[in-house]
Amino acid sequence: MLITIASFFIVLSILVLVHEFGHFIVARRSGIVVEEFGLGYPPRLITLFKRDGVLYTLNAIPFGGFVRMRGEDGLEGPGSFISQPKRVRAAVLVAGPAMNLVLAMVLFTASFMLGNPMPMPGAAVAAVAPGSPAETAGIQVGDVIVRAAGEPVETPGDLVAIVSERQGETIQLEIRREGEIVTLSLTPRVNPPEGEGPIGVAIQPAMELRRLPLGQALFFGLKSTGRFIWRTLSLPVMLLRGLIPAEAARPIGPVGIAQLTGGAVEVSVAIGMAFPILQLTAILSAALAVTNLLPLPALDGGRLLFVLVEAVRGQRLDPEKEGLVHLIGMAVLLTLMVLVTYQDLIRGVPQIDWGGPGW
Repeated sequence: MLITIASFFIVLSILVLVHEFGHFIVARRSGIVVEEFGLGYPPRLITLFKRDGVLYTLNAIPFGGFVRMRGEDGLEGPGSFISQPKRVRAAVLVAGPAMNLVLAMVLFTASFMLGNPMPMPGAAVAAVAPGSPAETAGIQVGDVIVRAAGEPVETPGDLVAIVSERQGETIQLEIRREGEIVTLSLTPRVNPPEGEGPIGVAIQPAMELRRLPLGQALFFGLKSTGRFIWRTLSLPVMLLRGLIPAEAARPIGPVGIAQLTGGAVEVSVAIGMAFPILQLTAILSAALAVTNLLPLPALDGGRLLFVLVEAVRGQRLDPEKEGLVHLIGMAVLLTLMVLVTYQDLIRGVPQIDWGGPGW
């Protein structure tokens, strides 16, 4: 429990601070007066120091952070956010999510450089049924079947096809086990028990831990970030087409994130590898970026929408009315957060399988 709570606060603080730093640096470079950069959320505990007119503070709620810019409340004046041109305000708003995407790419890249499971040829054995031909032949969980009946096995589908064509015939399997090749013989069953295949194994894609040089790691880091964004954006279409169940696509709140973070940290410690916590933090960072760009009131995307409406109308909306919309939006988002957290507590969140046979 302590690991779960501590890792949650650390990871969430990193994500939010990186996000707010994006707003901070672009605002400062654009001539907007930043009044405060806070570590944690108010109420304020102490002022750490003041530099170039910016208060750096430590606040009571111990995670995340915030940037307070002059004129965010709609008051105009020199150096205020609201007085800036539309392109400047848009750049400041986009900077936060953009920094989260950069962080995601960096973390994915670090994961590939330090060691990350990657697909390899073969079918990894995830389980062996008692009394099955596989158990009799000596197949073990963690074995990777690389050839069957003299034919190469590139994917689990290859093994299924080869075995299905040779039911009742004795075949040889070449298995990679702890870096060595072992040859075993067995006879796939013609009428296997219900829920079991002809040889009685559960298989999955084979993976191996690989450390990539910077160039390759950066390529896969960019690819992983882009793939996550695409999958997130295509989620509604996949739900409508019935490609994924609704339960698998439900949002998770702080409790669910804490459970996933604690699980990733425990796996990282247990296997002595950093990729579970690096990849999870990268996923959460990319998710924070995408979520914040949604055109919903109180989010960066909602504020960007008002800038776009202003550009189309050629006239600025009443700051008080815009502020009211964002206030209502924030209340709705907080209500949804409470409901999502309740679901997390009642149903729990399935842990990510960070490991597997074959590596």
